[in-house]
Amino acid sequence: MEPTSQHTAAIQEPHTANKPLGEVAMPGLICGSVGAILTIILSLAGRYNGLALSLKEFYMAEPFYMTEASSLHFGWDWLFVLLLTFGVSFAVLDTDKKWRRLMIILLASVVVIFSSPVLMLWDVFWSPVIVFVGLIWSWICAFIYSCQHTMPCELLLPSQKVEQMHIEPLATSERKLDLVEHEKENVAEEKYQPKDTSCPD
Repeated sequence: MEPTSQHTAAIQEPHTANKPLGEVAMPGLICGSVGAILTIILSLAGRYNGLALSLKEFYMAEPFYMTEASSLHFGWDWLFVLLLTFGVSFAVLDTDKKWRRLMIILLASVVVIFSSPVLMLWDVFWSPVIVFVGLIWSWICAFIYSCQHTMPCELLLPSQKVEQMHIEPLATSERKLDLVEHEKENVAEEKYQPKDTSCPD
């Protein structure tokens, strides 16, 4: 017996009653593009130069004493921005819990921020400001969208599990009814059976 539309609606009602169903592909592209384009434009405008210079002076002072190091080409920053902004956007939109979405930005931020002092150990200066700003922008956009929509990964059960959850209880209840009716028939047959009135020898 197949589950009716009412059964499926009852399972999905807690998720779809208040929030519209969201998507992953197009919002992920939009959120990633917002973070990447905004960050690259601000980088071309020179908005991050002061922060990068301050960070370099900090590394050259105590206790790091970094020598005059070579810097990574800005093209690497743009490549990292593209990879991380789109990656974080799709990861957030394809995650079903808020605390997991928060963990994504925390882990990504730790990797980006601490990559700079690690490279400094090899006398390679890299400012994580550009990548970090793009990462934050994309995550904020994806997080807001995922909180306002019911994402596909947040659906309660897949369709196959929904069918099993509904078919099995219905089948079980039908079996119980059949057993009860069968028992009633047996009782009725035994009740109306003629008694053996033959005399013993």
